[in-house]
Amino acid sequence: MNWTFCTLIIIAMVTFTGVSYNGTYGQSVSPANNTMQQHVKHIFDNLIISEHIPLTGNLVNGDYILLMDLTPFATSVEGHSHIAMKIPCNEDGIPKATVVTGVAPNLKSLDVGKAINNGTLNGKSLDLSDEGNSCLYHSQLPTGITDIALVNTSNETLNFDRGSYSVTVSVHGSAIQHLAANETMTMH
Repeated sequence: MNWTFCTLIIIAMVTFTGVSYNGTYGQSVSPANNTMQQHVKHIFDNLIISEHIPLTGNLVNGDYILLMDLTPFATSVEGHSHIAMKIPCNEDGIPKATVVTGVAPNLKSLDVGKAINNGTLNGKSLDLSDEGNSCLYHSQLPTGITDIALVNTSNETLNFDRGSYSVTVSVHGSAIQHLAANETMTMH
């Protein structure tokens, strides 16, 4: 098995404590017996994941690679979810593929900014992008998304086998479970 392809770092932190939101959900009054309903308890499950995804093979124009589906989690902490990628770009440093994010099927293009060129290695200049071949991009991921994909938006088939192309996604996500006030969560 190719361990490079299977590189995956997952750190999952699951919190099993109930959190009640007093005032967040209003209490309703039953006109028949004039009693109040109890608040719903909420359980937060947290997920922290960082995954390196080597890109291989061909990607035809209009096709996509699903990079990550976080369901039932969604990105939750602003500034704590990030994407970095080395992908084919044109001579102006514009990526030939677009990252789309959202909750499928409702996706939006992510602005990955300009190609990153000027790096350093041991104090010496290091060019991180080679416009016309491959470029490096970094961007923050928006909060509230569950799906991340890479779409070929060029007018050509992209060949990922010739450039050590890859995407790295780091996500801090959370999911909320709704339990009735009289339910408790059991661990299996």
